[in-house]
Amino acid sequence: MMKEICAQCLQPHKDPETGEVTYVFSCFNQDQPLDQVDFGGLASRLRQNSVQEKLTTRWISHCLKESSPIQA
Repeated sequence: MMKEICAQCLQPHKDPETGEVTYVFSCFNQDQPLDQVDFGGLASRLRQNSVQEKLTTRWISHCLKESSPIQA
């Protein structure tokens, strides 16, 4: 699996002491300090992906219905 390529998992972090914003790839760095995670940015990114995930689920269901054998 190629990590840090598509940037769909890019997660902003904000240092609570300095206010400096940095970015990490959450696919590569899954253990993140919770006090630095920008939860607003995380929620926004997850909302962007939700439409595509719903469409994919519906498409897979549609394909599986068509590929099942016809029962007499």
